Amino acid sequence: MKNEPTQEILLELLTIPGVSGDEGAIADWLENVLTASPMAKGKITLSRIGDNVIAVRGKPKTAVFAHTDTVGFTLGYRDTLIHVGSPKPEDRDLLKSESNWTARLRKQTDGDGGESWVLRRVRNEKDEPAEAVPGSRWVYAREPKMENGFLTSPYLDNRAGVWTALRCLYRCENIAVAFTTGEEQHGQGARICADHLYRTLGITQALIADITWHTEDTPCGKGVVVSLRDAFCPRQRILDRVLRLAEESKVAVQREIQSAGSSDGGHILRSPVPMDWVFIGAPEMEPHTSREQLSLNDLDAMTDLLTHLTNEL
Repeated sequence: MKNEPTQEILLELLTIPGVSGDEGAIADWLENVLTASPMAKGKITLSRIGDNVIAVRGKPKTAVFAHTDTVGFTLGYRDTLIHVGSPKPEDRDLLKSESNWTARLRKQTDGDGGESWVLRRVRNEKDEPAEAVPGSRWVYAREPKMENGFLTSPYLDNRAGVWTALRCLYRCENIAVAFTTGEEQHGQGARICADHLYRTLGITQALIADITWHTEDTPCGKGVVVSLRDAFCPRQRILDRVLRLAEESKVAVQREIQSAGSSDGGHILRSPVPMDWVFIGAPEMEPHTSREQLSLNDLDAMTDLLTHLTNEL
């Protein structure tokens, strides 16, 4: 579609830190991008609630939810790192702080066999020794890499979902998109946005634009995934409608069945808002590591399916 967000926008999104609880920078970025867009003038209404950003175009019946937060780390005492969400670090991963200091991550074992993660060799932008301040926030520092139709980068979960939701805003004349906070921890953002959309627009159905797992049954490169269930089950009637529309769309679609994991859909389910939801996402390898990987074709399929469902539901 003309002027819709490009892959360069996705790469830019991947550079913006946004650990759960600290999503302000990406909320500011989203507001600036959408306000400056020629497409948005007179067509999109923006609301910001804390660091949640809600974009509304036309008269939507369906909302797309995309969480903006990521996993990460808080620096505790004595250079020990405390997990935010459930990151899966690897020994010697490169991290960066909110002040753009960098450090290597090292696994440490105590006398009782317990393990912890600590910072080593902290450096500032001039490659000089720098002080690591307890309470500072740290994220993976690996640079994104595109090769052979695949993108490898930290935080594709869920910056890729945010990117597909932005693309849907350009494609759909009637759509609401909730860019939510806190999905990796508490899910308050999804509940706040669901309540706002229900009270102001009467929206009672949502599509969750998020990233799921590469498995033998839902491999990368074979299309977007519609989740039949994870730790929670969506309402069957809306799931059946989504599956029927997905088949009609001719988009490459896979069906996922899991017994664990959750998303903004689970957070909405635990709220008092009467909003149905179905999870739609591209599968990725190595989730929550510094080298998440997914297929760019799957992301295109994800955008195509979300667009079709938003227009038809």
